[in-house]
Amino acid sequence: MSNLLKSALEKERSHYSEKLFQIGVYNKEIMNKMTISELRKEYTYFFRNIANHKKNPYTR
Repeated sequence: MSNLLKSALEKERSHYSEKLFQIGVYNKEIMNKMTISELRKEYTYFFRNIANHKKNPYTR
């Protein structure tokens, strides 16, 4: 793998891990065992779905 690709994958992993850790979903030990695809799916679930839910005024 090229160094550029490795660097991009490390940054992506770091971003998703940091955000999930901030909201207390997972600890760092568990996230280190997850693939980038799994981290991306979890990030999408917690950040996009919850953000859309909060914006909907009919879900009170």
